[in-house]
Amino acid sequence: MQNMPGQWMAQQQQAGRQLCLILEGQSNARQPLLAARSLSEYRSLYGETALAELAVEGPVIFLLKQMSEPALLNLLQQPETNWGWLGALPSEDLTGVTQHWRNRLLVGPEGEQSLYRFHDNRTLARALAYLCPERWPEFLGPLISVCYWHEDRWRTGDNPAPGEYPLPDPIPWLNTPNPNAEAILHANILRYLLAEHSEDLVALVEFQDPRIWLKQVLEQARAWQWQEPEQLEFLVVRRLEEATRNSFIRWQPKVGETPQDHFQRVVEQWKLMGEKDG
Repeated sequence: MQNMPGQWMAQQQQAGRQLCLILEGQSNARQPLLAARSLSEYRSLYGETALAELAVEGPVIFLLKQMSEPALLNLLQQPETNWGWLGALPSEDLTGVTQHWRNRLLVGPEGEQSLYRFHDNRTLARALAYLCPERWPEFLGPLISVCYWHEDRWRTGDNPAPGEYPLPDPIPWLNTPNPNAEAILHANILRYLLAEHSEDLVALVEFQDPRIWLKQVLEQARAWQWQEPEQLEFLVVRRLEEATRNSFIRWQPKVGETPQDHFQRVVEQWKLMGEKDG
């Protein structure tokens, strides 16, 4: 058994707590864990929700009794597969913790709901890192402590006030930054430029790496607080023209200018330049 989760599980048991495993639905460990348990010792987290039809493929919460269970040991030896995480509960009753996570499973207005993947250890880790400790109880509910793999090592976290909590409004953990968002944005912009402004992009490649160039342009956008799609498109396309042609725009904001006023002024300047050139 890997050292950190083994120590954590032993400490939780010594404190009189019950251990549970939140397992990702596609894991190979699912069937052996189910086969070794009675109906009271596990719950499908999609069951009795709008996703009930997917329950046989969805995440499951299991009570853990035998720390030497082969399926559990196999999971602990391959944490990098992101199979889920471990939790400690005050009792063997899974009703409360199951309902807690079912209430947090679907987010968004009726008809536009999306799935919140709390059963993914990466999602759990990012949420706990983002939330201030005072908000942990609303997120973790009856769980007293959690143990999870994140960024190449095991981590643990203790809930300062375990218990039943209603879903807060707004839901703070939905604002957790996505670490992949930047890479996705870069890829989408380069794809757009290749489709719509290929000649300029090809010209740029001759003297500069487009990825490095784009990184610098987006850093400028952040500094100016230009985050709307139309602002990013304008900045990227005009900067590309500037890099590969003879066009030149006075980009710098004026003292006291708001990001929106700054953007509008630069757009107007560009339009005037186009009229002169025409």
